Amino acid sequence: MYYILTALLILGVLALTYMWFEAGNLQLKRIRFTKSNKGLKIIHLTDIHINLLRVKPYKIKNIIDKESPDLILMSGDYITRESDIPQFIRFLNEITGNSKVYMCFGNHDYEAFLSDKKGGFNRFLTEVEKQGVTVLHDDCEVFIKGGVKYNIIGITDYRRGEHDIDKAVKNCVKDAKLNIAITHNPDVVLEIPKGKIDYLFCGHFHGGQIWMPFDLEFKVLRKEKLCKMGIKRGHHRLNGVDIYISNGLGNVLFPLRFLSRPEITVFYVT
Repeated sequence: MYYILTALLILGVLALTYMWFEAGNLQLKRIRFTKSNKGLKIIHLTDIHINLLRVKPYKIKNIIDKESPDLILMSGDYITRESDIPQFIRFLNEITGNSKVYMCFGNHDYEAFLSDKKGGFNRFLTEVEKQGVTVLHDDCEVFIKGGVKYNIIGITDYRRGEHDIDKAVKNCVKDAKLNIAITHNPDVVLEIPKGKIDYLFCGHFHGGQIWMPFDLEFKVLRKEKLCKMGIKRGHHRLNGVDIYISNGLGNVLFPLRFLSRPEITVFYVT
């Protein structure tokens, strides 16, 4: 019995050590929706969870600097509590530099201010916008590259229950080449009318964060419709929309990952 317990203890320590390492082992993914190099190059970041982020900010910055994207899209869950704001703002300034950044918020960003819902969140929003970031709450802004227009759309987090897709696309220009949207919870794709959005970039699922047999991390810990449909990460075509669900960068509950490395994703669209 002693040897069995010792072996189990060693295996446990090794497993935790590996999960600690994986949580900081950043991967760069490339998704090409076009073979052309004349279109739009986008970097997508999500699920920062700054208080439990194991990826070093300089690694993220180095990738962004090297890739030199046309714009950065960020799709929510940056903080867990109000006291995380200064750390996240420093992170934002360090990684983005002079890049054009569009952002929406996730469930954790809203839940951080449960005791001061409106005032606390508005202070966070103000601090983010001071950094030159464009925050899209069910809204759209036109991004232009080489005379080509792209509608960049932000949809309020699905779990919040206040999202308004019609409002989000209301300010889209009709002569834009593509409608590109960000949101936090992927389930909103099931409500998007066909023809309104071409691409949707989101996160929320963390790729499972810690893999368990038989997809238990999704079946037991999550109630989202897409998880129940077996749609949990990566690229899918749903409801006429190309949707990408990122593993994200940070972690919840524990700074650990298993078979779900944190990621930065580069997209090429035309």
